[in-house]
Amino acid sequence: MATAAAIAPFRVGLKELYLPDFSVVLHRTPGLPAHNAKFTVPLWFSKLDLRDYLYHAYNVRILSVRSYVKQQRIIEGDPKNPRPQPNRWHRPRALKHMIVELEQPFVWPEEPEDYSAWNREEVKDSEAEQKKYGELMQPMGDAVVNEERRKSMREQAKALLEGRQKWKPTTSRSVGSMLSR
Repeated sequence: MATAAAIAPFRVGLKELYLPDFSVVLHRTPGLPAHNAKFTVPLWFSKLDLRDYLYHAYNVRILSVRSYVKQQRIIEGDPKNPRPQPNRWHRPRALKHMIVELEQPFVWPEEPEDYSAWNREEVKDSEAEQKKYGELMQPMGDAVVNEERRKSMREQAKALLEGRQKWKPTTSRSVGSMLSR
């Protein structure tokens, strides 16, 4: 800590940061100049906290910080409650934004053309599968109709009625053997 205090161009705070239990989000803002960066921070974050965090975590020096708290729009019902709540109004938690002026400009890297290194197709497939299983786990998930299973059962029933297929019990025990016990 003594070496960082000797190098820092400002008075270093006493708050030590090991593993943060908060998130600081850097936004892609094409409207801001390259010397400015916009962050979303927790509501309890101060300008000095952000300055110390950027310096100690990323060795980024900043010249000034502007902060503002943005209130969310009022919405009908509570988003955490699964039941609809008409005529009950709820305001989500406010968001705190900070715009810092950087000592050196920061330019976002270009977005890659080829996403094959990140397995983008696998990620999309897994997201679709998770969404499908998530729908089944909802309170009305048992009412969801599985169209593939419905079609296969229809084809099996048609084959049985036409005599193309013979019915076989799925287990070795039949109803008659169970009754004889």
